[in-house]
Amino acid sequence: MSLVMPPFWAQARGRSVALHATSVLVTPPALEPLTIEEAKLRAGFDWAAGDAREPLLAGYIAAARAKVEQDTSLALLTQTRDVYFDTIFASVLELPAQSRPLQSVTSVTSVNSAGAPQVLSASAYVVDVASGRIGLADSSTWPTDLRAFQPFVVRVVAGWTSVQALTSAAPLLVHAVGLLTAHYATLGRDLASVESATEIPQGYADAISAYVPVVVA
Repeated sequence: MSLVMPPFWAQARGRSVALHATSVLVTPPALEPLTIEEAKLRAGFDWAAGDAREPLLAGYIAAARAKVEQDTSLALLTQTRDVYFDTIFASVLELPAQSRPLQSVTSVTSVNSAGAPQVLSASAYVVDVASGRIGLADSSTWPTDLRAFQPFVVRVVAGWTSVQALTSAAPLLVHAVGLLTAHYATLGRDLASVESATEIPQGYADAISAYVPVVVA
């Protein structure tokens, strides 16, 4: 299948130049997979609401969610991301890590050789939400007047739409967030084994194993 790329990349083909896509967080989730009360239970804490330690625990929850997203390449809850592409296949654009599960595509923008952004009409492409792909509509083409470096950016909304939806679809991921939150909050001393601190909580690897991307050499 042919590629759509600016002249710089076309000339670089055949040399050791990486063609890649990068997903950058624009707007973080407004919710986290766990509430403060749920995190307290998982960590074995018992303090009154409004305790000064609650902001710290909230930070552990956010850090745990971010770690699970990093390890699984999934977006757990609704967030906006910009995906930057150096090249795209002539008919299908596949979104990279942390852009799935895909909710919607907000815009597809290219930057021309003069440095001006051009927003592609939404009627020019079809969004495959299930697999995180964007395909050209019939009789449409990707722009070909492109600047030399990183000429495409796609803004997407990704993640499960609610904590309930995440819990129903992927309870092991919520469990993994809970394990990490308790682990961070107790200085790495798991409730199941308090003898020594560990880097990874017991059961975490098993909880995320079904969601970790398989790397094909």
